[in-house]
Amino acid sequence: MVQNFQALEELNQALELLLAKLDKEPAESELADELVSELQVLVGKRQLLLNELLAAIKLEDKTMWFKQLELTQRFEQQAKVIMRHRQELMHLSSKSKRQINVYKSIGAK
Repeated sequence: MVQNFQALEELNQALELLLAKLDKEPAESELADELVSELQVLVGKRQLLLNELLAAIKLEDKTMWFKQLELTQRFEQQAKVIMRHRQELMHLSSKSKRQINVYKSIGAK
């Protein structure tokens, strides 16, 4: 059980670092795609570990569970901010491409 708590703490730290890296990485970077894939793997591992710990929950572990819930909500918010930012960049990029195509079609006439 103690090993599971330690593994969970290590996963939480890895998630924090990964989200920070992803936030700083340009959306068009190939590394960003790799980081997103790694994020999915870590989130999956964390969920499995939380499920294992949940099966052996004790009343005195209540504080730990509230901490994990808060961390989960924080991770979710960070991921949503990153996702929204990347969606905005993709939208701007496609808008710019459309404008360039309009100018090209005007120039071709």
